Amino acid sequence: MATYTVTKVTTRPNTSTQWPWESLSSGYGNLSEKVVISTSIDSDNLVQTSSFVWASKTDYTQNLRGADTRDSVLNTKQDEYNTYMKTNNITSRITEEDGTVRDFNSSNKTFEEE
Repeated sequence: MATYTVTKVTTRPNTSTQWPWESLSSGYGNLSEKVVISTSIDSDNLVQTSSFVWASKTDYTQNLRGADTRDSVLNTKQDEYNTYMKTNNITSRITEEDGTVRDFNSSNKTFEEE
């Protein structure tokens, strides 16, 4: 089965602001068999790039916001992350393997397709 890769680039305004995962914790624990995550932080410590390699595109789409099959822990954590990002002026962009791009909209705390 082919994998499906999603890249998320998150930018914080300064190094005094913690990354969401530092402040909250990850919501991907229940999905360890479906997704492998690797993360790097740039030299100025303001931009984090995460690569999510899903077992399949179906596994990814079944865990998007609004999917009936979405993991409940991930759903709760996403709400916490998005609120934290809005409160702390953190931006983020998700780029899927198929070229789909979603940007974080802080006004409604969601990722919206470009």
